[in-house]
Amino acid sequence: MVTTAPATRTSSRGLVLGALVAAPVLGLLAGFAPMAALVGVMALVVVVALLLRIEWAALAVVGTAVFEDYLVPVDPRVMKGLALLLVGAWLLRRCLGRLHDGGRNPVLVCALAFVAVLLAATALHTNGQASIDVLLRYAGFLAVLAVLTDVMRAGLPPARVARVYVLSCAVASACGIAEYIMGEDRRVGGPIGDPNDLAFFLLAGLPLAFALRGSARRPWVYDLAAGVILLAVLGTLSRGALLGLAVVAVAALLMGLVRWKVALGFGALSVVALLVVLTAFPQLIETSLSQKEHVAGQNVSERLDLWQSAGRMTLENPVLGLGPGSFSQQHRDFADSLPLNINHTLDVAHNTYLEVSSETGLLGLVVFLAILVTAYLGAWSHWRRTRDPLGGAVCVALLGTAVAAAFVTEQYFLPLWLLAALGAALGATGATGVPAAPEQE
Repeated sequence: MVTTAPATRTSSRGLVLGALVAAPVLGLLAGFAPMAALVGVMALVVVVALLLRIEWAALAVVGTAVFEDYLVPVDPRVMKGLALLLVGAWLLRRCLGRLHDGGRNPVLVCALAFVAVLLAATALHTNGQASIDVLLRYAGFLAVLAVLTDVMRAGLPPARVARVYVLSCAVASACGIAEYIMGEDRRVGGPIGDPNDLAFFLLAGLPLAFALRGSARRPWVYDLAAGVILLAVLGTLSRGALLGLAVVAVAALLMGLVRWKVALGFGALSVVALLVVLTAFPQLIETSLSQKEHVAGQNVSERLDLWQSAGRMTLENPVLGLGPGSFSQQHRDFADSLPLNINHTLDVAHNTYLEVSSETGLLGLVVFLAILVTAYLGAWSHWRRTRDPLGGAVCVALLGTAVAAAFVTEQYFLPLWLLAALGAALGATGATGVPAAPEQE
């Protein structure tokens, strides 16, 4: 059962006192710098709204994650700031009491175990600033995982979270395709600078789009979103994402989440859209494919060398690895033939699992996988109990992203943690009294 604590007199007095203090300060600022005052007031309103409405803060984090590189010119700290606001809003709500009466969630138990492994690996192998940077990145995503799970268990419908994520992915896909057509890049990127990372975001959103269409008043909106997302995934030319996409398609059909007629119809429309793009921009497509083919051999060779380095680092310290941040610093010491003269940095393993194991050992890898597996089991249990398509879609999305993660380093991006939170929340619906039916649009 969801518990809602009433607002206290203390919090009301705090808001009044805060307004009394802020009013003269903003008044003086408006006299000297009106534009700065306007921006300050708008920022203050947004911050206060997100702190007081944790649901808004959660949706803001989910909806903006795929636009990370677009937000950097505004302020490189925007994404971190939103995550901090989410945690701050959660702390304020917890001061008024628990958000729900549910017990401990197995996904969060595994996440807590992963925190313990990270700290133990850091204590054993300190890698200076690199360790701090990696720990802070993990801390942000683990906090988002915990808060999102708690908020969804308290009443924020998982379907609404999924809807915001899908629509943001659709907009990001449209932006990436537009930049590609304008010749800004030879692969679809845009909101996330690296096309491989963008493809990972979109891959997680595609099954969710199909799940949401069934309960939507306007299913065509999600059909259109799925089509744009699929076209953008193909435009990224990410081999890992394409393999994950194949897994998603097979799993969705085998689980009965998508009917064969719908799949064939959507596939036919996608082929038509692809043919239109090929006909309209033949030179652009040819250039993209030729450039991808040109670098493909070098990319494969580099990744094999990086995987070999990560594997050797794991074997060197199989229990707790060489500590967070060690791969970027030490992987060259374990490589036989890594090229020295290249025009990009090789600071990630391009394999989520090998990088995790190289830095936190097999123990860290097992616990990291346990987070994903328990989330999958939670979503699967929800789907088996209720036949809610969202539960099945989370399972399918976890399968697809898990495969794609073997070719890219994605533990530092939202999709895996968001899917884990959705799986955790859906798995707990039967025990907490939160309605299992998908939210109607």
